Amino acid sequence: MRIFIEPNKLMKKIALVIISILALSCSKKNDVQPQPHTIKITASGTDAFSAVLSTLKTTDTNPVTADSKTVAKGSAYAYTGMFNEGDQLSLDLESDVTNSITYAIYDNDTIVAQASGKELTTHTMVTVGYDIP
Repeated sequence: MRIFIEPNKLMKKIALVIISILALSCSKKNDVQPQPHTIKITASGTDAFSAVLSTLKTTDTNPVTADSKTVAKGSAYAYTGMFNEGDQLSLDLESDVTNSITYAIYDNDTIVAQASGKELTTHTMVTVGYDIP
């Protein structure tokens, strides 16, 4: 007894199997979720200063002020938030008097931007930006 499968039907079955395998392998690639980033920001100065943190998330159309504080002499600024890759941060540190500012931005406990003793003269501002990779 011989079993004979028509070539067209065999080709259709093979094509169906290949398409199924490709569809399954492609769908697994799309399951990758963006990894969250814990962003921590600290800043201190020798005198009072103000800190304004603006964010631009990939879901926003315009920057948003996420945090705005006036920091008294002898105090420090601290902020922690969750962000995703592609989000952007901008930190404005402004002083009305001569000041020495120290700041650090951490991304998942790794320092990505910092300055120690950044000198600001009266009524000046320093802006620190960070684009989350």
